[in-house]
Amino acid sequence: MELDYDKLVKDFYQQGYCVVEGLFDPKDLKNIEKSFDNLYQASLSLDETQMLKLAQFVFNEDALNRIVWCGGYDEFLLDIGADKRILNIVSRILESNEMVQLINQAHFKLPGQKVEFKWHQDSEHRRYGTHMWEDVDGRGSYVQTLLAIDDMNADNGPLKFIPNSNQEGHLNYKEDPSIIDEMLEKYEAVDVMLKAGDVAFFGPYVFHSSSLNKTDSPRRVLINGYAQPGANKREYPGVGLGRHLKLNS
Repeated sequence: MELDYDKLVKDFYQQGYCVVEGLFDPKDLKNIEKSFDNLYQASLSLDETQMLKLAQFVFNEDALNRIVWCGGYDEFLLDIGADKRILNIVSRILESNEMVQLINQAHFKLPGQKVEFKWHQDSEHRRYGTHMWEDVDGRGSYVQTLLAIDDMNADNGPLKFIPNSNQEGHLNYKEDPSIIDEMLEKYEAVDVMLKAGDVAFFGPYVFHSSSLNKTDSPRRVLINGYAQPGANKREYPGVGLGRHLKLNS
């Protein structure tokens, strides 16, 4: 697959995200789906948030919300997190062949379950503005990736972005919720209808969300997140201070 890396990096820093269509093929997805099925079967024995092996199964309102460091339960998903197709793009965005993987999460939106994510910046979760994070490259120092396992449509809780909201930097919207309304007025939100195998790459400052799955089919994604070395001081379930990866040139 021929990729225009310059355009991807430009889009990432200008609008806050970029999308690569068909980065993973049906064969890849079949194997990933097997791992997701494995995780889901394991979750059936649980009814509250807890650790299994090195993965944290997170429940909200009796629904499986996400599995943090999911590769700690099914190692194949760690292999996907280190896949060169993803890392090649991440390394160009971060301008570094070395990165620290902080996030390896399986997200399930199953029929009938009330799982949604309100407008937020990932910089909030990384603890920007505290001693737990240092923006070492001055541009955010972090890339989140989202691999669609199932097609997204208007009814199953697609990924939504507020393009260009990243230009505002890290905002204290938790204490002042009106900031989100201001972002929605200043910039126009968009739905990103990913197909299975597509991957979205987005920065820590762009506002994003996803709504409820109102269909009879699952809407699943695999999320991996990478930081510049030296940026993160926060410990995460299953992986601690992160997994160091190096992309050989």
